[in-house]
Amino acid sequence: MSERFAERRVVTALFVDVVGSAGLTVQLGPERLKRTLDRAFLELKAVITAEGGTVEKYVGDAIHALFGAPIAHPDDPQRALRAAHGCARWAEDHRREPVPLAVRIGLETGEAIVDLGAAETEHQQMSVGGCVNAAARLQQLAEPGQILVGATCRESTAEVAEFASLGEIELKGLGRLPVWRLVALTLPRAGARVPFVGRDAELDLLRLTYRRAQSGRSVLALVSGPPGQGKTRLVDEFVNGLGVEVRVLKARCRPAGERGARNPLQELLSTPGAEASAEDLTGRLAGLFNDATERHRVFAALMHSTGMMVNQELAALPTGQRQDEIANGWRRYLGALVRERPLVVWVDDLQWAEGEVVYLLDRLTLAAGMPALIVATARPEFVKQGGLRPGGDRLFVTLDALDETAARTLAHYAGSPETLRIARAEGNPLFIIELVRARSLGPARDVPITLQGVIGSRLDELPPRERELLQRAAIVGEMFTPRDATLLSGRDQAEVAGMLERLADLLYLHPVPGGYRFHHTLVRDVAYGRLTTAERMQLHARYAQDGVLPGDAEALAHHLWEAIGPADADWVWDGSEALSELRAQALAAHLAASRRCTDRFAYERAVETCQQALRFATGPLDKARVERAIADAYMASGDVDQAWGHYLQARDLHREGGADPPPDLYPSLLEPTAYRPGMFRRPPNDALIEAFAQEGEDVARRARDAASLARLLAIRAYRSHDVAQLVEALRLSEEVADPAPLAFFLGNAAIFQNRVGEFAVARRIYDRLDAVATASGLTDRHLEFRAILALNTGRLGEAERLAEQFLVASASRGPHLRTHAYREQCHVLLARGDWRGLRELAAETERLVAEHPDTAFCYAVTTALGFAVVAYALEGQRLDARTLLTQAEMPMQAEPFERESVLLLAFGVMGERDQVERLRERAISGFWFFRRMEAVVLTIFERWDELGEVLRPLERLAEKGNPYLEALVSAIHEEMAAARGGQKPAHRMLRELGYLGWSQLLAYRASTL
Repeated sequence: MSERFAERRVVTALFVDVVGSAGLTVQLGPERLKRTLDRAFLELKAVITAEGGTVEKYVGDAIHALFGAPIAHPDDPQRALRAAHGCARWAEDHRREPVPLAVRIGLETGEAIVDLGAAETEHQQMSVGGCVNAAARLQQLAEPGQILVGATCRESTAEVAEFASLGEIELKGLGRLPVWRLVALTLPRAGARVPFVGRDAELDLLRLTYRRAQSGRSVLALVSGPPGQGKTRLVDEFVNGLGVEVRVLKARCRPAGERGARNPLQELLSTPGAEASAEDLTGRLAGLFNDATERHRVFAALMHSTGMMVNQELAALPTGQRQDEIANGWRRYLGALVRERPLVVWVDDLQWAEGEVVYLLDRLTLAAGMPALIVATARPEFVKQGGLRPGGDRLFVTLDALDETAARTLAHYAGSPETLRIARAEGNPLFIIELVRARSLGPARDVPITLQGVIGSRLDELPPRERELLQRAAIVGEMFTPRDATLLSGRDQAEVAGMLERLADLLYLHPVPGGYRFHHTLVRDVAYGRLTTAERMQLHARYAQDGVLPGDAEALAHHLWEAIGPADADWVWDGSEALSELRAQALAAHLAASRRCTDRFAYERAVETCQQALRFATGPLDKARVERAIADAYMASGDVDQAWGHYLQARDLHREGGADPPPDLYPSLLEPTAYRPGMFRRPPNDALIEAFAQEGEDVARRARDAASLARLLAIRAYRSHDVAQLVEALRLSEEVADPAPLAFFLGNAAIFQNRVGEFAVARRIYDRLDAVATASGLTDRHLEFRAILALNTGRLGEAERLAEQFLVASASRGPHLRTHAYREQCHVLLARGDWRGLRELAAETERLVAEHPDTAFCYAVTTALGFAVVAYALEGQRLDARTLLTQAEMPMQAEPFERESVLLLAFGVMGERDQVERLRERAISGFWFFRRMEAVVLTIFERWDELGEVLRPLERLAEKGNPYLEALVSAIHEEMAAARGGQKPAHRMLRELGYLGWSQLLAYRASTL
């Protein structure tokens, strides 16, 4: 490969025009004039090159020079200004000679494309950029003897020069820009800065947080500061001082598309010398948890949150519950590690982390009660926008710059043979170190202008082949493998290996397991930034084709985006036959990456990836695929309003493209309206829902898609409480060969059948779901609702066993799902008449809610508190019952019907007749369990004349062979007969089944209170 290639550089362009030559032509004649100008150009060139500049070319009577190419220096703008001042002084010295000459000078700093091949040879047209044009215009504007500079150059040299502002001036082709005139050069202004080395105070703060964690608290320390300020070094010093007895888990967050990017949680599970794997984690958890169920829960949470495995059980949960489960799994895992020895979790560069990772760290350290310390580093902007909530166990450490004394000390330790004047380093440790390492520094007055300039000067110390290798390897990211470097450089593998070793010896790179890492993020950024737009895009395309690991959809999407996503791709790939194929690949890659992000709960990233995918969509059908993916991401995140809008856009785009939408789009659109209506902020109206349901059915029938049609009929049944439609939906589902995709539909169908009293059908559905329980991940859901089904059909022993099994399994669950198990226990305890057990379970529920204020709980909490109200009331403790009833009334998420049936019973035992009537008015007649509560409350109130109508549907269900309902109806009839002078109720059937609590409730009278 040729060593002549163009780079994108930050340069300072200098134009020096020799004034007066036109008038001298007549006086001197052309031959003598040429000799005079040649001598002037030669002497001016010497002034320029003495400061490190390169004369690019001569344009008439003007010299065009560059500072920053082909060799960059840390202080190129200052060098250019000194050269300009030297040229002006040269003209002043020759003012009284027989042939007087003057100069007009213009300078500006900025980005330009530099042809390094031309720079090394003919020096013709070696640079193109806005700063070059600006410098030329400033030179034309200047008066003889003046030096005019643009805004960037002036800002870069403000500490070594005095300027006079000329205000904004119109520059041809560039518009109105601010212009300054150089008045004089001055000495650099040294200034004291804030500390850097010897950060005793910051170290003491981190040690304090560690001691606080050891006292039994979960603590988060966030160290913030700009790039290169020493955040990582500070934490490294702290960690190394803890001793070998402390376990340290470390992870680094990286931008999208890089190796290991957006997957820091996986690093926390890795062991020295080996990446995390399912096998390794399985073995590790076996040594930490004796209980197999807890071990399974923790394994699922860790694997799913790291992206190593998709767990369908977690994926099926609503967003809040899923986040709760993942946080719970990590909390248990880290808690188990803490039991072995002290633990510190170190997460670097948190500003690159996805919101889900930040949310998890927030949950792990806010009132978690786990004796562990999490230390994170981040850039300053993260502190304001990162989403970490304030709390007593949060410590924010801000790293300021070094003072001059500390900076000099650091420079000495870095190997400086003499004291440097490093005021312009502004106390940035990396800046100082890179300054010392830059061998090309001149006298002490050569102060670097920016950290990027210092790094650029170090890069230019390298031979062109090694510099090119670094720049091309930067395509991959901060970390890369020898294979990556070989692929992108096009060089021999052995040659690349040798060059990488040398670059590591020179501290441009650090060896890491499996490859190399740039010495610092900014080293990579400067190297990457020097690639031209065209070369950068082509290299990203090459890496996408041959470098990305199989299955890494997010990295593939990232590199294809960088290859053809930006607007510059239109001219870079103009006329290329590869462009259409790259666009198709990019569209597919972005959709796959979006699905992957959705699977691991990175919803914002999923939507962002889809929005990028729209760049590659070539027609309405492509756009429809993208809109569908966006809708799926929003749906998974729980934002059903956004999902609704994007599903509709996908539908309309399919129509625009002349095709029916995919049949499964319609149930995806409509299922929230049936199963999660409370999640809408702006619910769609019923007429619109019905219209889309009908349209979806038509599309599904035309496509002969039984699965989608079954889901649609179930939605209609759920919304209208029409059992016939649900029966048809279940019949259609039998035609589907693989029922796993229908698990969600079948689970809801079973719940619906249980509600309307079709207990036999519900049981058959659960039996069918058993066949796909492993694939669908609904084992716990089976336990939960099967327990209720058993309880509703007189099988109290089975219900008790399932509820207990569910409770044991939930012990390793997060707080939200733990309350689901409490809910089933409450139903069993109420049936048994275990009032003490209900009171204790309510107290445990209150404790759980109080300890997790950031968890969104559902109506299961209402059940626990409402049934405890019943327990207190039946035991005569009305004051306690009244206090608890107030808490039970608080709004909760999800299913209103059971919540209202529980409250109906609680208000009934408390004699709250108005509240009872309010709830009765809102009742849904088809749901027998509400009618059951209504019948019991009417019995408590002795409203016998109203009981007949309420009992009839219960009697019909009892006739189908339901022992529990048969016993309950019989006991109510006994109460009615006793009130009319009959025998004292015995409730024999109810008591023989074990439902002592229902017997006591039917014998209770609110009027006796």
